[in-house]
Amino acid sequence: MFDTGDAIVHPTRGVGVVVDIQEREWQGSSSRYYQIELLGREPSLKLMIPVEEADELGLRRAINGSEVDEVWQVLASNPNELPSNHKTRHSQLRDKLHTGDVFQTAEVLRDLTWRQKEEDHLTTRGKRIYKEALMFLSGEVAAAQEIDVVEAETEIRERLQEIRHA
Repeated sequence: MFDTGDAIVHPTRGVGVVVDIQEREWQGSSSRYYQIELLGREPSLKLMIPVEEADELGLRRAINGSEVDEVWQVLASNPNELPSNHKTRHSQLRDKLHTGDVFQTAEVLRDLTWRQKEEDHLTTRGKRIYKEALMFLSGEVAAAQEIDVVEAETEIRERLQEIRHA
C-alpha cells in the first residue's frame, strides 16, 4: 500500500507521485484509487490506478537515494551486445524497459548510448526507446535525490557523455 506523497514507478508509464487516494463508486460498488501525477510530463499527466490492482500492474516504490550509486555503476559498466536485427533489438530493449526495473532501464540507456557511439546514429525507433528510457530514469533519479526531473536528466546525460569518451 502506498501513501500520499510516495514516489512510485509504473512499468510502462514511468515515475510519479501519489497525490491522493480516493474512494470512487462505479456500478454500485466502491473502490479505492491511487491518483498518481507522473513526473516530467508537460502538461502534467495523472493516472487513476485501483489500489487492489497495484501489485498486478507492477507498481513499486521508486528507488531511494542510496541506490542511485548502483544506477551510476550500471551506466558506467560495459554494454551488453545487442542483436544486429533491428526488430529483435528493439523488441528486446522495449521488453527490458517495460519491466519497470530501474537497473534494466539504466542498461537500456547505456546500451543505446554505446550503440550510438559505435554506429554513429540510432534508428528512429531506437531514438524513441532511448528517449523513453531517459525519461523513466530521470524521473526515478529525481525522486530518489529529491531534485527536479530536468536536473536529473542533465546529470544522466553528463554521465553518459563521460562514458562516450571513455
